Amino acid sequence: MHLFRSKFVQTFFAIAVAYLGVVLLISQNPAGDSEKIDKKLVEMSSDNRLEMLVQITGVNPLEGTANARVLPWPNTEDIGYRLKSGWVPAQDVDIVVDSVIGASNGGTNVYSFKANKPTGGFDVQIDEQPGAGQKSDIGWYPLDQYNFEVPISAVSTLKNGDEVSQNILPLNYTKNIDTFDIKMSHGLWNDAFRTVKLGDPKSFQLAVDEFNNGESSSVFEAVRSNSTKLLVVIILLLMITAMSSVTIMTYMVVSGQRPPTLASLTWAAALTYSLISLRGLMPGSPPIGIFVDKLFYFPSLIVTLVCSLWVLVTWVRREDFQS
Repeated sequence: MHLFRSKFVQTFFAIAVAYLGVVLLISQNPAGDSEKIDKKLVEMSSDNRLEMLVQITGVNPLEGTANARVLPWPNTEDIGYRLKSGWVPAQDVDIVVDSVIGASNGGTNVYSFKANKPTGGFDVQIDEQPGAGQKSDIGWYPLDQYNFEVPISAVSTLKNGDEVSQNILPLNYTKNIDTFDIKMSHGLWNDAFRTVKLGDPKSFQLAVDEFNNGESSSVFEAVRSNSTKLLVVIILLLMITAMSSVTIMTYMVVSGQRPPTLASLTWAAALTYSLISLRGLMPGSPPIGIFVDKLFYFPSLIVTLVCSLWVLVTWVRREDFQS
């Protein structure tokens, strides 16, 4: 019991409790309404459909693009057969994904699948949704967020040669990716600023009508994960601590309250260089010049550098020091 009366131990105990609380808080990842919306759309959609499993595999904030993988997944044998990692079309299918860079054989955005030939999915590079918000900029790191739109349409060719719109249903198949959390919303092909919401029953019917017409528009929102934000906060606190400790030490040395020893000079220089290493630890490798650099990193670097020079000057003039 005497041990817990120590303020030093109490400090670490309080930090441990606060840390556990923060970890439990950021570990919560509620699905929100996404699962309910997907379930309702599945119920309302035609059983004779070709599901489009869309997976975001990477986000490039500097270019404002994202890499996505699309896997057609037949829901009935009239459309095709499912394999473990691919599918076999029962009829010729052409899928169009409006993307920045197409990956089809012809270098276009049209992906053609021949009947009875085992195949898989395909990769595309997509652009940000038109009208991106203010935070759709790497300068807002780690509060930046991006919206990517994946418009998909599909046409099937019957045995008699007639082309018909293929019933489709886009579904989110994204796993966790580095530093980002991904959330999918069902948009409308004919209304770029409207999404399917539980409180908007009409939006469900509009979306299903577009699905049955072989058209869909999915919007993926990419935001920094809570773990990324927590690590950035810890790094910034370390920068502030390094700057504060060097400033206090320098003031004590320059004012004559502490001797200008070689150890203090070495410590000041080491903390200055440590800031550079701390900056390199930021997840996602953001470029130099983001908002947190201007607010924390640059001032910390300048202050510690100036303090190190003052300690050096005082140490060189040690013969003038009065203990």
